[in-house]
Amino acid sequence: MNKVNTMKRFFSDLLGGLTLCLAAHAGAADFPSQGVRIVVPFAPGGGTDVVARALAERLTPVLGVTVMVDNKPGGNSVIATRAVASAPPDGHTLLLTTDIHAINAAYGMALPYHSLKDFAFVAQLTTSPLMLVAHPTLGARSIPELVALARAQPGRLSFASLGSSSPHYLGFEWFKRMAGIDILDVPYKGGGQALVDLMGGQVSLSLIVAGNGIRQAKAGKLVALAVTSPKRNAIAPDVPAIAESGYPEFALVNWYAILAPAGTPEAVVARLNREIRTIMHEPAVIERIAVAGLDATTGSPAELEALVRRDIERYQRMIAITGAKPE
Repeated sequence: MNKVNTMKRFFSDLLGGLTLCLAAHAGAADFPSQGVRIVVPFAPGGGTDVVARALAERLTPVLGVTVMVDNKPGGNSVIATRAVASAPPDGHTLLLTTDIHAINAAYGMALPYHSLKDFAFVAQLTTSPLMLVAHPTLGARSIPELVALARAQPGRLSFASLGSSSPHYLGFEWFKRMAGIDILDVPYKGGGQALVDLMGGQVSLSLIVAGNGIRQAKAGKLVALAVTSPKRNAIAPDVPAIAESGYPEFALVNWYAILAPAGTPEAVVARLNREIRTIMHEPAVIERIAVAGLDATTGSPAELEALVRRDIERYQRMIAITGAKPE
């Protein structure tokens, strides 16, 4: 009797595995069977929107269906992310997210999804260091000069951040702890107004996308103090990294990536990864996203998942060090 039950379980498990395998292959063979939607957790006009639309325009002829961009801002990206997590896992609904996906997980908030288990990792799209910039009237031209100035005037200098859920805030708070300085945080709801006030002299400092920072520095409107990448960046080779300015442990690089609902067939993920990697290396796309200060950077689904896991751990350390609280 035990042998009979064992054989029944064996054939049942085998049949179940074959059914899942056939279903996955069927789903992959049918993909795409309808239009594809790229959900963006932020309002139109920002860097994520630029990349999403460039990707959608090129994916449309490649996939043979309409690929549309759906901006769904709110809740520090949680609203859009939840919508994608609960979408059918067939590759027709994708999420274009950023390292805020890792930051939300790092805060340990009660999210309506699991940041790792509820997603299939499709492809990284971009990478971008931030640049620490200052208003010219501040008088600092380097990290050592900034630190000396801040120590001489504790609490007098100000920093334009994008709130505690942004890498800008966490990165600068981390740097402040490293340097032992006191600089006032001034939170903004959007990078546009923060940049306007910085260039107008209402605030002293900010971390902004390196491509935008170097353009404003060359125009004489801001002073580029350092980049947040581990080493100097090709976009601004004359600007030192914070890591080489006396703080070797400091490293902070932003990224954009495409995720899909967990359970999306591996063959669909593989095809999307292949097509996206090809598109992101097209000269016209590289040039288009460079205007937003972004570098095309792609890799395998496994590499993207490893990146997200590492960043969750990295931001957890930052939060523990700085005592930051989620918005």
